Amino acid sequence: MSTVIEKQDEPSTTYQAALTNSMRNLAIFGGPRAVKGIYFDRCRMAGVKEVLQIAIYAFMGKNTQAGSGGPVSKLEEGFCRLTNTEYALTMNSGTATLHSAFFAAGIKPGDEVIVPAYTFFASAAPVLQLGAIPVFCDIDERTLTADPDDVERRITPKTRAICVVHVWGNPARMDRFAEIARKHNIALIEDASHAHGATYKGKPIGSWGDVGCFSLQGEKPVSGGELGIAVTNNPKLYDRMLILGHFGRIDSDQKANSFQTDGFSLGLKYRPHLFGVLLALGALDRLDDLNKRRKRNYAILAEELRGCDALQAIDSYPEAERAGFAGFILRYSPEYAGGWNFSAFAKAAQAEGVPIEIDRYSAIGGVPGRLLAQTQLFSDLDYSQFGGCIGCIPQGSKRTDSLDMFPASKKVAGRLLMLPAFTKVSEKFIRRCAKALRKVVSIASQNQDCRL
Repeated sequence: MSTVIEKQDEPSTTYQAALTNSMRNLAIFGGPRAVKGIYFDRCRMAGVKEVLQIAIYAFMGKNTQAGSGGPVSKLEEGFCRLTNTEYALTMNSGTATLHSAFFAAGIKPGDEVIVPAYTFFASAAPVLQLGAIPVFCDIDERTLTADPDDVERRITPKTRAICVVHVWGNPARMDRFAEIARKHNIALIEDASHAHGATYKGKPIGSWGDVGCFSLQGEKPVSGGELGIAVTNNPKLYDRMLILGHFGRIDSDQKANSFQTDGFSLGLKYRPHLFGVLLALGALDRLDDLNKRRKRNYAILAEELRGCDALQAIDSYPEAERAGFAGFILRYSPEYAGGWNFSAFAKAAQAEGVPIEIDRYSAIGGVPGRLLAQTQLFSDLDYSQFGGCIGCIPQGSKRTDSLDMFPASKKVAGRLLMLPAFTKVSEKFIRRCAKALRKVVSIASQNQDCRL
């Protein structure tokens, strides 16, 4: 008969006696920690230079910028160089850039926009603001990016756009998506929130689609606290994004002189905060160094875990150059670790000193296996109670897709773990983390009848 051991805060004598010798070696059961010290990344989101610039602007009483020029234009020019695009428009969030991109692409009530089932909710939620319907697609299990074959299968006469997400800085197969978009005459929007500086076939991510959308929020590679930026080569799309939410720039900054509105926007205000722009400028200057460090550290981690069937680094396509990262994702296969679920494995690894956690996209709301398409926002919520375009979405038009419609997404749900995007962390620390993970795998595989 199997013995099931439940971890307690204060283990009893009987409990301790039930532990195998190998289980006692785990730090969570009192054994020695594999990683000494506390995790600390010396990479700072703000440098002295930009902090001083913010202080100078604050002292002068200037904390906003309504027009172009100055720091705002400098940041936009920097992103144009980064992505090899003609135009860039800074906004107050990555979500704002996605809403603006869908708006500029002409998405209307009743239209459909295809979005990956594995992504952050903000890749899909702005579609609702336009009265359109997010249609979720499956992913390529190897890279966690959208599967182009599945995307093409889901195109209908109502499809007006595809939103491709370069999740965790891993480029999707943009040549295929560009081909599909041209074939079906639909817009291609890139959600490059995590992929600052990434390329596919040598071409910068963000420049493949009609509009490339970058989040510059929180701990993103280039961060302004709360900020976003959209890039495009299409002057008309730029003008449409401008008129949506950039009062103060409409008369002076249109690229194709598409509209005459006496300088007024359509009622939204997506203007960025000046202090955020100053922060992002400093981060953009450090991006090359950040990407070099993160690529090297991810390679070290992958090297240390090579041959460990229970934990595998996420692949990239041969033509892809990953960048930005925003997190190091590992695929966990419990069948090679005693059948321990990912929560139990994560707890044991954390006790060893590894800064690891459950991936937040594949276990939404703490429910293993729940995908974005199954959340209440996209399946159960009655939109008719709301005003605007959202209230125009017919209740019957929402998809109630089962997990079986997303076999690859279903397979990774509840099997992904995330480490920080190590930047200025010692090689010794990264190797110790990998060895600690191997330790937990080894002990778990010997104790399949026990769980935490």
